[in-house]
Amino acid sequence: MKKIIFYQSNFCQMGGVETMAYNWCWWLRNFFDITVLYCTADYGMLRRIKKIVKTEVYEEGKEYECDIFIRNSVWGKIPENIKAKRMIEMRHANYKFLLDKGLLYKQYAPMGIKEIVGCGEYVSKMSDEVLHDNPTTIKNILLPRRETHKVLHLISCTRLDAHKGWNRMLKLADMLRDARIKFVWDVFTNTLEFKSPCEEIRFWKSRTDIWDYLADADYTVLLSDSEGLPYTVQESLEYQVPCIVTDVGGCTELIKDGVNGYVVPLDMNFDVKKLLNIPKCEEYDNHSLEDWLKYLGYNGKIDKKKIIDEFEEEEETMVKVKAIMKFTDIEAKKERNIGDVFECTKERADYLVEHKGAEIIEEIKKEEPKVEAKVEVKEEPKKEDKKKKKK
Repeated sequence: MKKIIFYQSNFCQMGGVETMAYNWCWWLRNFFDITVLYCTADYGMLRRIKKIVKTEVYEEGKEYECDIFIRNSVWGKIPENIKAKRMIEMRHANYKFLLDKGLLYKQYAPMGIKEIVGCGEYVSKMSDEVLHDNPTTIKNILLPRRETHKVLHLISCTRLDAHKGWNRMLKLADMLRDARIKFVWDVFTNTLEFKSPCEEIRFWKSRTDIWDYLADADYTVLLSDSEGLPYTVQESLEYQVPCIVTDVGGCTELIKDGVNGYVVPLDMNFDVKKLLNIPKCEEYDNHSLEDWLKYLGYNGKIDKKKIIDEFEEEEETMVKVKAIMKFTDIEAKKERNIGDVFECTKERADYLVEHKGAEIIEEIKKEEPKVEAKVEVKEEPKKEDKKKKKK
């Protein structure tokens, strides 16, 4: 079996070159005896490569001998103590761009290596244009397509306290990780004073327009100790988003286990893997408008569609203001100095003006979508062929 030394001076934590190196070794180890030679490396990346091929730290005074030497990096130390039947150098970057930016150093030259491989036609073209080395083009090798699994998108709109089930939320996150179920959890809440306990949970400032986030979620999660008839669950069902709720209060009035969500026990003792079977919710309408109108004695016609069609939520007016005193902007979480110009809502600006913190400079007008004018093209009258006229 031919011996290959694959050299890369530094393995970063992530990057396209690192991906190429791993994928290349993963496949070619089945056909060659490969040793990866390096100077420095990220521990995680090195550990990953060590699982598939031999690795060795490069020593300047040591002689290396192999059938094929592949230099995958043109930065860092340049190995000169190599004996090989074939010497190959990889090209990954746009060398024309590097040259124009003044970043093309001497070590980018082939250093006597006659065989050059570019990872794509454009890379090879730029390399040949700058270094005139006529590379062979071979695209980056890919790993085989793996089996993929659903990444759950969870959403919660709740206060973060014990009564609202914060400890159960943490427990559910642990259960999902232990089951190797990938998830992202957007939590819209009233307090952002502490850090998220894990990378999967993202805190958002409480807001009233979460519809786009809600509609994109797989589940709404509400793990409270007690509930009446929770609004967040009803709103989720309106957008046909199933819910994960605790077995308390009106939650079970709204959620039927396995039909439009899951009802879980307060002790969180359940099989978390069932959450991968996401129920498909039917359209939901609690008919509360009709019930209220009937209860209040209204006997007229009800045209809900017309009301909905005519409804347009008022957008907040944005203004540009200038600070006239130094103060801490609680909303923006930053210090404002005298003369600072910044944008905020009209409501916020009025508050600052009232408390002599800033003055309004101008209202920011909303840009109207540009409509391209239609240009009418008039056709020129066709000229009769003089030859045809002559008979």
